[in-house]
Amino acid sequence: MRNSMDAEEVAVGWWPGDPRYPRAAFYAYAHPAPAGFKNAKLTPAAARWDESLGGEFVLDWDDVRSATHPHDVALDFARSVVLHACTVCGWDPALSDSVEGTPPPVV
Repeated sequence: MRNSMDAEEVAVGWWPGDPRYPRAAFYAYAHPAPAGFKNAKLTPAAARWDESLGGEFVLDWDDVRSATHPHDVALDFARSVVLHACTVCGWDPALSDSVEGTPPPVV
């Protein structure tokens, strides 16, 4: 725990909700988020930035589970956030390639 958030990172996950946001959702953020990070147009279209949660993207669970292909919708969200983070944070392009299924070489 003492080493958490001591480097740049992107996180994508799921949580069941809490009093601030009383519904289940996928979430995603980058730390530290550069200026303009929140301006992404992610997929699916239901994904959105929520400042009230401390600044992160959310995709409600109901939007995922009601889709024709829920698994694909959840993966699209995760991929779009990671690709966006790689671009706006200026990370190594090999990282964005790994999101598309091409892992970086082991050195």
